[in-house]
Amino acid sequence: MLRGTMTAWRGTRPEVTLACLLLATAGCFADLNEVPQVTVQPASTVQKPGGTVILGCVVEPPRMNVTWRLNGKELNGSDDALGVLITHRTLVITALNNHTVGRYQCVARMPAGAVASVPATVTLASESAPLPPCHGAVPPPPTIHAASC
Repeated sequence: MLRGTMTAWRGTRPEVTLACLLLATAGCFADLNEVPQVTVQPASTVQKPGGTVILGCVVEPPRMNVTWRLNGKELNGSDDALGVLITHRTLVITALNNHTVGRYQCVARMPAGAVASVPATVTLASESAPLPPCHGAVPPPPTIHAASC
């Protein structure tokens, strides 16, 4: 947007006015050539059913419009029925379930183009999966069987 006041040209130095106008216009359109980048990718996570998941991404330049996809389908803002809240560059799944698991991507858009993040996979934790071993735990001693002759 050009700022300032219009002045009438009275026959003196139109090239200066034209040069200023061109420089101001070039400044307005210089941003159109910036290519968006996702500089911090959303992270994959495993969560128990009903748990909260928070995904975020950082994009450059920061003034870009950011949207989110779930399994390749564009999410149109927050979805109360799905339990997904989108604010700025953060996506919150309020209660993880079978409908909210999948591959999430943030998408940064500018007139020069769009770029999607690496997909972050959100997975339900299996309640039957064994827990990982505790660090520093001492394994039980081996059982020794006597050999018979």
